[in-house]
Amino acid sequence: MICNKPFYKNKMNIAFLSSLNPIDIHSWSGTLYYMYQELSKRHHVKWIGGNLYAKMKGYHSDLHKNESHFNAEEYAKEFGALISIELQSAYYDAIICRDYFYLAYLVAEIPIIYIGDTTFHLFKGYLGITDKCIIHQYDELERLAITRATKICYPTPWAKKSAMEHYGKKAGDVEVIEFGANIPEKIPYKQKKDTKCCNLLFVGTNWNMKGGDKVLDVYHKLKQKNLNCKLTIIGSTPDYAIDDPEIKIYPRLDKGQKDDCDCYNSILEGADILLAPTVFDCYGIVYCEAAANGIVVFTNNVCGINHVVKDGITGYLFDSNTQPDVWAEKIQEIISSKKMKELSCNARKEYEERLNWKVWGEKMEMLITKVCPCVDMYMPMYAINLPERKDRKEHILSEFNKRSEFELHFVNASRNSNSRLGLWQSIVRIVRMASEMGEQFVVLCEDDHYFTKNYSPKLLMAEMQLAFQLGADILSGGIGGFGRAVKRGFHLYEVDWFWCTQFIVIYSSLYERILSYDFKEEDTADGILSTIAKKKMVIYPFISEQKDFGYSDVTRSNQENEGRIREHFKMANHMFEYLEHFSYNQLF
Repeated sequence: MICNKPFYKNKMNIAFLSSLNPIDIHSWSGTLYYMYQELSKRHHVKWIGGNLYAKMKGYHSDLHKNESHFNAEEYAKEFGALISIELQSAYYDAIICRDYFYLAYLVAEIPIIYIGDTTFHLFKGYLGITDKCIIHQYDELERLAITRATKICYPTPWAKKSAMEHYGKKAGDVEVIEFGANIPEKIPYKQKKDTKCCNLLFVGTNWNMKGGDKVLDVYHKLKQKNLNCKLTIIGSTPDYAIDDPEIKIYPRLDKGQKDDCDCYNSILEGADILLAPTVFDCYGIVYCEAAANGIVVFTNNVCGINHVVKDGITGYLFDSNTQPDVWAEKIQEIISSKKMKELSCNARKEYEERLNWKVWGEKMEMLITKVCPCVDMYMPMYAINLPERKDRKEHILSEFNKRSEFELHFVNASRNSNSRLGLWQSIVRIVRMASEMGEQFVVLCEDDHYFTKNYSPKLLMAEMQLAFQLGADILSGGIGGFGRAVKRGFHLYEVDWFWCTQFIVIYSSLYERILSYDFKEEDTADGILSTIAKKKMVIYPFISEQKDFGYSDVTRSNQENEGRIREHFKMANHMFEYLEHFSYNQLF
């Protein structure tokens, strides 16, 4: 029986496609790391694409004997085909993709959210690409990626406008969700006080592109105006020597190292004004970091910066050709007019309300929920349990807590000196009830069942339906052993026999054989079902496995060898992994 009923949203399984490692805080200046961490707080997230990227790069090197530079875009079709295959090895509710060369030729039937901070059309000038053929090729890849995406997520309207006007994406399919600050989440804010010295800050790894020379010019103009100030430079150095005791340079601070991270945060805490006369900046994570510390930002009004820095509210935006003395005059003005404190408070407010990763995560969650609506169905689940085994009952209650796609019913296990017969009699009682009610299937579990991270309501519903269409008598959520297996669907295998009945779906085609079976002394439930069921199927990756409580009612070996049941599931998983990846690995 399947009925309509609202239920709590479960954690989803999300494939995170990226050529860069999102677990490495250095990837994309830490942005991927913070995205991945925020998504992982709410869902099961798996990174896909890193090994494939390395393999493709190695293939290119072997093919061209290191004589040709590797461009991932040249292998977009291969990436699309191989990732499409890899996505089939597990069940995912949604895909979040960063790279257009992964997405352009991807084939998937689940929602795809494409994330980035710009489009190729906007970025090609920064990349310095002038070859018209390459521009056309890469622009077409971006177009394909944008077309394939269910939704696109950019941090600025500037990027959204490009996706709409240049690539033809509908406005309703492009969301603007601001990125956060790539620094520790809980940042104490100390309101800026009027000081005798103004602490200026410059952050950038590319001295020329980020306007390093102009920063020095502004600094010197302020000195000429007798303004007491100091300048800290982080990330790069000019080509010429600087001999000024009030200019401190940190050529590189690694946020992945605690000492460097602490040093960076300490500098931010003490800074008053961030000088950023950049030539090009899609978004600018550093502006979010500045806002977190109440730092007033002076920058150029280019690209998407005006969405992060609000002119006259959290800082000031200038035309790129504005002279340094104009910058210096404005700095002197806000200091003398006491407006620094107001701007600083406004900046911190912007951080708290929209420029942090927690808010990004909340808005992304709304977007994910929009493209992956909850399954509004539920079914009875019959859990077999002996009342005195309260530890097992508490365990199974916790497994089904907030999983209201199920209506949980406890079935008191039949008592028998032969515990194997007791389990079988319990199954027979449940099947008889389902048969009398005219149900097409019945779902039952034992009290040592637990859901794996692969579980998804959509996956279970889809595989139950497919198994029924293929004529299955029984479907398992996970097994501890089998002999042979034949793939029948992306996540469905037919097996010749199986161990373990901790989570099974029994179809009506098997009812009569179960009810009429004459139990023998040495029989086991899984042995009987393996024999009398003509078609036995299992979902893989497993959505269910058995928890080892240290004792077993079924087999003496499991009773006498603690941990044996986990070994069975580990081995079964290894066998299925081999079956899943054998053909895939042959591609290399």
